[in-house]
Amino acid sequence: MVTAVLTKYKREHLFQEQLLSVQNQTIKVDEVLVCDNTIDNKGVWERFKLAKESKNDFVWVLDDDTIPGQEYLKNVLECFNEKEGLYGTRGLIFKSEERYFSNYFDIGWASNNEKITEVDFVTHSWFFKKDWLEYFWNVKNPPFNYGEDMNFSYQLQKRKIKTYVPPQPISNPSTWGSIKGFEYGDDGNGLWISNPNNFRNNMFDYFDKQIDSGWKLIYKKTII
Repeated sequence: MVTAVLTKYKREHLFQEQLLSVQNQTIKVDEVLVCDNTIDNKGVWERFKLAKESKNDFVWVLDDDTIPGQEYLKNVLECFNEKEGLYGTRGLIFKSEERYFSNYFDIGWASNNEKITEVDFVTHSWFFKKDWLEYFWNVKNPPFNYGEDMNFSYQLQKRKIKTYVPPQPISNPSTWGSIKGFEYGDDGNGLWISNPNNFRNNMFDYFDKQIDSGWKLIYKKTII
């Protein structure tokens, strides 16, 4: 039913912990694919190319710093049955179309939400129908190490498919998409830490490009 796509890059020491957290979900995945970038780094988009090899109808792609709570997959599937869409661990809702950083509400494990929340795009993990990958790849000359998250939500938006974060109440960490998010995400291996100026400038530019291409943000109709 569900294929999990994991990545090996600079956090190989976390791989076994992440694999166990995926295998120990209360709803079991029946296939795990591994995008190994340890020798030849093919960038962040490569995971979604590998996802096309899934034998299942649903795909769950995870960043290498993401350790899901034991009931996260169950949580997402229940939400998907209620509101079909792209689901992720952490979501961003922008306050305006101004520059990217410090211009958004944070939704998810980093700022717990009590209900399904529509967002502009999601990070850390992505749960979706495999068939939607054809929309993901409706892009020419994708960047190397950024932009896959914004691109997916924008491409789905053009097909009237929304992006959501499932409820991750502070009282129930088992439902969280990342139970060690700050601990592992701030370990110095993330692109936003290892090369912050270049990464931020690239994200700024890609955000503006998506807006110019027609990506519609939801801030005008969203009340937090």
